[in-house]
Amino acid sequence: MSCTVLGSRETIARALATGLGAVICDLDAPLPSETEGVVIVVGIDPATEPSDTSTISATEWSRLAEEPMRRTLCALQRSRLSMRGRGGSIVLVAPTIGMAGAAGLVALTTAAEGIRAMAKSAARQWASEGIQINTIAVPMHVFAPALRTSASHLTAAAVEDDDETLTESVVETTKFLLRRDLKHIVGETIIVDGGSVMLP
Repeated sequence: MSCTVLGSRETIARALATGLGAVICDLDAPLPSETEGVVIVVGIDPATEPSDTSTISATEWSRLAEEPMRRTLCALQRSRLSMRGRGGSIVLVAPTIGMAGAAGLVALTTAAEGIRAMAKSAARQWASEGIQINTIAVPMHVFAPALRTSASHLTAAAVEDDDETLTESVVETTKFLLRRDLKHIVGETIIVDGGSVMLP
């Protein structure tokens, strides 16, 4: 399968590209026309710092909430165009904090959850074209290590927090979701965090 990973080389995108034997490109880069699988690693500014919701400026909101959603929308649209007529699989990798929320990170959590909702809507619309879309949710520190303490309100993971094995689990889950024979897994979110965030 021809696969492309879209995301910053400084994030888990690099590990995914290595594990999948895929090409890695910037989130805004054009895709090869024969792409069968695309992994979109949600762009989060690693320099993000917690801030009070009441004092966030319109500029900050645009940069932290709106811009990641816009860039992901464009990446989804380009992915669909590269698969048109043949179908394919798209996997988004996003932080779990979008589902759980975090004090001081309202813009970031809005972006993460907005992107997850966008993926579900696109999955429903494009399934008839043979395009499968699913999301993998992973801990926040995978994207922005400095924000690890911002997720400290979440339940402790059920298994040891080991970044190396966590990354391996994300890679293997991505491989699974990229399979073309999984026709009935559509618009789902699989949480890979060791059992910290457990949805009903």
